[in-house]
Amino acid sequence: MKTPETADLAGATVAPSRACCHRSLALHLQLVTALVLTVTGAVIIGVITLMLRWGPDLLTDLSLKNNASQVIKGLQFDQNDRPYRTAINDKDDAAYEILKADSVYRILDEQGRVLLASDGITQPYAEPGNPFTPAPTRLKLRVDGRTLHVLTRQFEHGGRNYYVQVMRSERLLRIIQDDKGQRLTWMIIIGAIVCALLFSIVVAVTLHHLLKPLRRAANAAATIDIDNLSARLSVQDVPREITPLFHSVNLALDRLEQGYRQQRDFLATAAHELKTPLTLMRGQVELGDVADGEILLQDIDRMARQVQQLLTLAEASERHNYSMQQTSPQAAWAQATSQLERLAQQMAVKVVIGPADSAPPSMILADPGALGVLCKNLLENALHHSPPGGTVTLHANARRLSVRDEGPGIAEEALPHLFERFWRGPHRRDQGAGLGLSICAEIAQAHGWEITAGNGPRGAVFEVRFNPAA
Repeated sequence: MKTPETADLAGATVAPSRACCHRSLALHLQLVTALVLTVTGAVIIGVITLMLRWGPDLLTDLSLKNNASQVIKGLQFDQNDRPYRTAINDKDDAAYEILKADSVYRILDEQGRVLLASDGITQPYAEPGNPFTPAPTRLKLRVDGRTLHVLTRQFEHGGRNYYVQVMRSERLLRIIQDDKGQRLTWMIIIGAIVCALLFSIVVAVTLHHLLKPLRRAANAAATIDIDNLSARLSVQDVPREITPLFHSVNLALDRLEQGYRQQRDFLATAAHELKTPLTLMRGQVELGDVADGEILLQDIDRMARQVQQLLTLAEASERHNYSMQQTSPQAAWAQATSQLERLAQQMAVKVVIGPADSAPPSMILADPGALGVLCKNLLENALHHSPPGGTVTLHANARRLSVRDEGPGIAEEALPHLFERFWRGPHRRDQGAGLGLSICAEIAQAHGWEITAGNGPRGAVFEVRFNPAA
């Protein structure tokens, strides 16, 4: 783990800078909506423009093809397979009869001779000065100041090829298509513009209404401070898609409030724990009872130990103090045994490192310093609870590590309090601050491990199960 000074420096270097600008969700959505509407409107206008440009020609071709099909379908032939009349609907028949200058059909043989014509003319439609040829199926002719649209189509009857020519004048086509088509086009354009404006207004009003809960939440969040951690964001009238965000913020506030209360309780308890030895030392000095300096040194050593444990606990509680790397739990046990060798001799307790469940030595991802502190505290706790002549057995592999002592075990009522701060077991033979197991719990939680305590056949058993996924 890093020292507090290093941790502060690291925290300072990675602190996120404040954003220089903030994006408005409402403005962003409105801009996207406006862009989509603009593109959609442009596409609609483009389609209408293409319809205005190419639509009349397409309608003319469709009309000529339809008329040609009707004429071919209604043709009647005599015994010599010569067409002599057409049977078509009354409407088209009247047009051919009355509008001879604007609506005409002509039936031609393979040589281009006119066999039947609605206007009685025996000449086929062709380019001026050129004979008839079926190659250009679509002609646009200028005759006597009038524009004529002609379609030539081949068909077969009785094993012979025939041609039908259908003509419509420009003025007749305009009468059919012009006026209503133009009005319909302008109505479509105006309707599209009005719909786009109405849609934009509806989007703006809807966004203003939907963002009200966010504005209320922002105002509520602005009132939350260290003296008002119980306040929470209301999820009333909040859209379903944003509700999980509000719940997550409220859960974060719950954790923040819980952590603040724990730290406040911890500071109060730590002050009480340090106040008692200081009061005793002050009383001894004021009464002049300082002849035995060994007692004062013991009190000073106990206070120094408490202060050191408080610093270690504070450091273990900060996740950014950890530097993860491949570490051997067997090596951590060996280091802890070496550090507490003199204490084991004083307690007359034997420490035995059991054989590893796997060889070569297992490696886990952990902070080496934190793992060493955890092993040292667990071993020290076992030594203080073991009777003279007892044995403490240590095990470690890639899945777990454990420590077993031969003491009186853990009382049933004490099990829930083992990892609480400043809690001391009744059978402990030292005057520690009751922080060792709390430090172990903090280190295990920071690594994603699980630490448990229970009673074995002889004495207590503490076990830390590693979580590879963490």
